[in-house]
Amino acid sequence: MNAEPTVRNAARLTYKALHTTLSPINDAEYRELLALCRADPTFRQYVEDVAAGMELQILDLSEQRGLIVVPASKDSRFAVRITDIRSGMTPDQKAALVLAHIAIAAVFFPTTDGLDDDNYSPPPASVATCRDTLHALARRLKETSDLPPDVPSELAPGWETISALPVAIPSGQRASHASVVGVVKIALNHMAQNGLVRLDRDAEDEAAATYTPTFRLRVQLRELALRRLYEMAQLATTERKAV
Repeated sequence: MNAEPTVRNAARLTYKALHTTLSPINDAEYRELLALCRADPTFRQYVEDVAAGMELQILDLSEQRGLIVVPASKDSRFAVRITDIRSGMTPDQKAALVLAHIAIAAVFFPTTDGLDDDNYSPPPASVATCRDTLHALARRLKETSDLPPDVPSELAPGWETISALPVAIPSGQRASHASVVGVVKIALNHMAQNGLVRLDRDAEDEAAATYTPTFRLRVQLRELALRRLYEMAQLATTERKAV
């Protein structure tokens, strides 16, 4: 294939970017379109125009990592709201799941330096570490009388739920909302499906399984809207290590 700088190919590249687990390493067409985008300013403009028309924002583009796009605003068709999260879950469970995502991200990137340094490779983190950080974050939020203004009130049932849950339940009941470990596992599974983390090592004891973050997670965290909530999760990570 000799990719041409056409609007159709720009849409094709954007389409591939929306497949969050697709890697250029295993897709020759993807690699060629990425190379064309980097080399041809006209084609790059087409890609930017297609993304803008779909209310997407380009965060990163490379022949190794692919094209990384995110919703351009909370009103974008691709933006995820609490009400969009998994049918069959209660509002409390959805709020707890949002907090779990933030706690997991803070485990991988506990400082801003690590987040901003593309050469920093976070070590694998266990489910147990994420569990402890989520529990510490929930406790901090529950005990804070003056919450930052960017922390949505609809997340309050989430930290109340996490604080009331047992840490774990018998191993036969895997990835359940009935324990903090279960909530973390559900969040990690969701992040893996969306190309944000990879399973590093599975384990019979689910709390011992480890994960590593992808570059996509790093880039998306740089654009994180709930900055103060993420900073509170980073503090929870620090406190957990100090105990």
